Amino acid sequence: MKKILLASLLLSFNFLTFCQNKKPADNNTTKTDSSKLPAYLRTKDLPVIKLYTDITKKDGKQDTTLFTNANLPVNRPIVIIYFSPECGHCQHEMKEIEKNIDSLKNAFFVFVSRFPVDSIKGFEKKYNTSNYPNMVFGKEATYYIPVFFDIKFTPFMAIYDSKKQYVKSYDQGANMHELNQLIAKFSTENVIDKKRKKKHTAK
Repeated sequence: MKKILLASLLLSFNFLTFCQNKKPADNNTTKTDSSKLPAYLRTKDLPVIKLYTDITKKDGKQDTTLFTNANLPVNRPIVIIYFSPECGHCQHEMKEIEKNIDSLKNAFFVFVSRFPVDSIKGFEKKYNTSNYPNMVFGKEATYYIPVFFDIKFTPFMAIYDSKKQYVKSYDQGANMHELNQLIAKFSTENVIDKKRKKKHTAK
């Protein structure tokens, strides 16, 4: 009986010693690993844009019209919208943009899709987008945009300021009131920057 009691005491002592010597959990394991974040959250810079806005055939050869970052206007907010011409939510978003186009005229909209150019052109025709010089529609030449933004739903919208730096994104379309406010803010900031530059040059 004494041997059993002694063995129990030794086991209890060893267990207490183990608990006291156990190292605390590493707090770093709870921190977000930035390498696992989507690319748009790791960098503020505008992504690479490469769109086919038109595809025609001449003399039996395919001729494409390409739109890239070099074609973007300077000193204007950029709104990237990844959409599907067949998506009901995308069509609703387009209608909302049309309703607010006067207050959004300072922004430049880049509509990106994986669908064929003919399908995209059908969408453009339906909404008379030729009336809006601040929009471009095209089929992405690669699959870069959906990977860059880790897109799961359409319409996906990402907003960049007049310096082409990331501001905000929306997974399933934007709140128009908030979008109007953001575009107005960046447009105002751009005007202020221009005035400052003029004053500095005058000196």
